[in-house]
Amino acid sequence: MSPHERIGALERYTSMRPVPVSVHVASLVLLINMAIGLWGGPPWLIGGLFISGPALVIWMVWQVLNDHSVPMRDLEGDEQWGYQDKPDLRPER
Repeated sequence: MSPHERIGALERYTSMRPVPVSVHVASLVLLINMAIGLWGGPPWLIGGLFISGPALVIWMVWQVLNDHSVPMRDLEGDEQWGYQDKPDLRPER
């Protein structure tokens, strides 16, 4: 396999799908909260962002769990452990 073919194969397997907007919003708000808390800011703003943090994280988790952009399949009878290709995770029979 040539290097060009390897890069193409790698891109097929590592290409990420877009994440929900809630991931970006929650991450940005929490990052801004940390920056304002570190470098100083009005207490009402720090408190407001701090109080909104749990709601943003719950919203983000809800959106990620309800994201149906990747089709899921049921595991077969012998795949109850999920990672059958990893020998260190395979159950002993």
